Amino acid sequence: MEVGQWIHTKYMGKHDCIGFVTSVYPDFKRCKLRVTQCENHPRMKWLEISFGDIIPDSDYFTRTELDSLIDLALATYDKDWFEQLMAFNE
Repeated sequence: MEVGQWIHTKYMGKHDCIGFVTSVYPDFKRCKLRVTQCENHPRMKWLEISFGDIIPDSDYFTRTELDSLIDLALATYDKDWFEQLMAFNE
């Protein structure tokens, strides 16, 4: 677990949330996320979760997830990340 890592988790065990790690608390096995997308909670900005609540990465993104990540890459002017995301789009 490291700062800047993208995480997929379930808020309250049922709402899909995506965000990136802003702080890591290894002694407590927890991390703080800056939420960029959360189903049914679009105004959520921060979330603290345990390492065990992280859903493992997959190479598959839903269309909505991919569109959100592309928008974020454009907003942060991250050309390399944008190009990686566009490769999923092909």
